[in-house]
Amino acid sequence: MRWQAVALSQIDLDLAAVPTAMPPDLERLTASMEAIGLINPPWLRPRPGGERFTVVTGRRRLWATAALGWREITARLVPAEASDFFCLLVHLFDNAFSRGFNLKEQAELAARLAAHEGEATVAASYLPYLGLPPSPAHLERLLKLADLEAPWQRLAAEGRLALTAGALLAEWSPADRAAAQPFLEHLPLSQSKQEEFLEQVGLLARREGSSPAAVLARMELQAALGEPHRTPQERSAKVRRHLYRRVYPRLSAAQESFGAALGRLGWQQTPRIRLKPPAAFEGPDFLLEIKFRDAPELLALLKEIQRLAQPQEFDALTRS
Repeated sequence: MRWQAVALSQIDLDLAAVPTAMPPDLERLTASMEAIGLINPPWLRPRPGGERFTVVTGRRRLWATAALGWREITARLVPAEASDFFCLLVHLFDNAFSRGFNLKEQAELAARLAAHEGEATVAASYLPYLGLPPSPAHLERLLKLADLEAPWQRLAAEGRLALTAGALLAEWSPADRAAAQPFLEHLPLSQSKQEEFLEQVGLLARREGSSPAAVLARMELQAALGEPHRTPQERSAKVRRHLYRRVYPRLSAAQESFGAALGRLGWQQTPRIRLKPPAAFEGPDFLLEIKFRDAPELLALLKEIQRLAQPQEFDALTRS
């Protein structure tokens, strides 16, 4: 390997060894390079003939030099005969100790490494450089994510698709994934809520002998997804409530009935007192929570509890 001054016009940025996951934010990088120059030069590989070069690692740095108007850069050259695997490792190690990788890049690099090494080796030796645990199960999820379509890759790069959700989607057909894409694109769902959403849709499809796409095409879900007067959080909550009612019809009905009864009795207007039913409404024991700051408040709350527990409807509620 050697150092060489290379004109930017000789570098084929579109032929990088590992494509960039998403357009980079170059503001901080260009400011740093303008102040003190290039600290870590990019690595290039000569193309046949030696007049043009492909990028092994450092594509963002090259974009930044172009933005600054530089015409030439000093780069480190790998031999033209260097293997693709060697160039892949250069890119991995160069970025592992500087900027790190987003989820799309982690999945893509894991898949490329697995094409050269056994999965056990990739999990144990290379996942830690991607900032991930050396787990075969984690690698399996990454490989599934790497096979998903472009919209999912974009959401992964933007941090809006969880790895576990991507692995669940990989088990669906392309048509089912396409039906799910608007929901995960437009609803603010955390990792656990993405998993819950996909698992409940899959459960309904199996229970009804249909498909996830058919479940998601229902008018109620489509209407909740597209209500323009609601915030994304409100649309997300409405979609989740609809799915919950479909998956757990008896339990959700019992929960709603219990909540309505508490409202009629006035318990929901007392934030310092909370009455919870038995888990899944199975068993005889209710849970009462009281928050208080001092003895006078506790005595007042106990008096309020005694008043709230007097109506016959409360007795019926706790016996049902």
